[in-house]
Amino acid sequence: MISSEAGVQADLSHAAMDVALADGTARHLSETISDFAWYESSWWIYDRAGWWQVTRADVAAGLDLMAQNMRLADQAVARAAREGS
Repeated sequence: MISSEAGVQADLSHAAMDVALADGTARHLSETISDFAWYESSWWIYDRAGWWQVTRADVAAGLDLMAQNMRLADQAVARAAREGS
């Protein structure tokens, strides 16, 4: 799934993912975990060569669960920050 060998072209360029993140068509796994992104109905993983689409169903399911848990954590942190200010 991931290869940073010289000459290997990733499934998606950094520039393309940057545009998708900026326009809201992609989102990071959480506010603090940016090595994974949801884009075009699948998960993607960051690599220095670009972004690689996650193709294994078990890995995608784990990322779904992690994203759900991190959304709850991000909401709790935001709520605590609002109540503390």
